[in-house]
Amino acid sequence: MGLRVGLLLFLCAAASAAEPSLSFRRDGREVASLSVAELEKKVAPASVTYDDPFYAHKKTLRCFPIEKLMDAVYGAGWRDEEHSEASLIALDGYASQVSSAKLAEKGGCVAFEDPERAPGWEPIGHKKADPGPFYLFWTEPGQTTENAYPWPWQLAAIDLIKFEKAYPEVVPRGAAKDSAAYRGYLTFRARCMRCHAINQEGGKVGPDLNAPMSVVQYRTKKWLKSWILQPSKYRYTQMPDHLDLKDAELDDLYEYFKLKSAQPEKKTF
Repeated sequence: MGLRVGLLLFLCAAASAAEPSLSFRRDGREVASLSVAELEKKVAPASVTYDDPFYAHKKTLRCFPIEKLMDAVYGAGWRDEEHSEASLIALDGYASQVSSAKLAEKGGCVAFEDPERAPGWEPIGHKKADPGPFYLFWTEPGQTTENAYPWPWQLAAIDLIKFEKAYPEVVPRGAAKDSAAYRGYLTFRARCMRCHAINQEGGKVGPDLNAPMSVVQYRTKKWLKSWILQPSKYRYTQMPDHLDLKDAELDDLYEYFKLKSAQPEKKTF
């Protein structure tokens, strides 16, 4: 009898491991955790063929349209909530930010299967990573990382958040919305925060840019602008080039960093 129970538990655990789920959260609290089979009951899946910049060739993936998925799980009212941002969280904890408005657009698709490689996936990126269990891609013109459309692979959770509440230290306190510092803040949120933090809030891939010392305190404006624009010119690094950023946008980023340098990390003991 004991052996039968043990075998049953083993088979259940194996089945669970073979069927990953996607977690949906609001302000960090889970709303639902759904397997592919459960998602298929809510949203009709589609086979989509598109040009993938990370694979560098045309791909056909099975997926769920992201806006329909959000409607099915959160209800249509999520579009009008105060949750202006979504955090897209990978299996390893890496998170990229996207505005909720972008998730409500046509063109986004959460892939759950690579038919040519099923049950596996074709490795992706220069590190040849496994993009499963879920991979968000975009198909409409202009829906690129340069325009703040993240393409996270190994997606594990979607968390609707109020940005100012979730990341208060990143907000440029006192900056007018028509100021250079505020424009730089918006660029930081869209381009930099997936890897970098301000006062320990944000990404963990790259260094914190304001704590314990602001980057503007030991780097010149000229050097910082050149580095942000094209880090590959200086050294091998995971940081991507941002050759599309205009000089004025780089100036705005510097003004944001400069403002935050006067808003240092709040010590907690």
